[in-house]
Amino acid sequence: MGAFENQLHDYNPGIASNGLFWTMAVPASAVDVNPGAGRASFTASNMPMPDYGDFVNSILPGPSVPAVVSFDIRWFEIQDRTNRTNTDEGFAGEFVVTKATAEWSSRQDGFEFRSDPAATSVSEHAIVGHERNGVFF
Repeated sequence: MGAFENQLHDYNPGIASNGLFWTMAVPASAVDVNPGAGRASFTASNMPMPDYGDFVNSILPGPSVPAVVSFDIRWFEIQDRTNRTNTDEGFAGEFVVTKATAEWSSRQDGFEFRSDPAATSVSEHAIVGHERNGVFF
């Protein structure tokens, strides 16, 4: 059985003409970050997001189905702090290990998905931070 044989949905913004993939601009109001306080949120409601069906189709790129996604992700409650610098790779950052919750849904013709409520989330690993790299290093 292939790695993507059972995959039915792959929501991503696609590949831009400059080669940038799975990345898109979001309104500033969608993001609220305060790394020093160990909190952040990333929220969207009914954001247009094509469904490519599976990973292979999404990188070809193959056909997609119009869909919308909504999510509310929140980082909170400081667990630990760490700083990392790697001069060989050219990055440095201050990071705060936190807890996090997430709630996610999608909707398209003939299909709808909704995760369990955010309150039921279990944090395995969540980090808020500030990284410097490239010309900002």
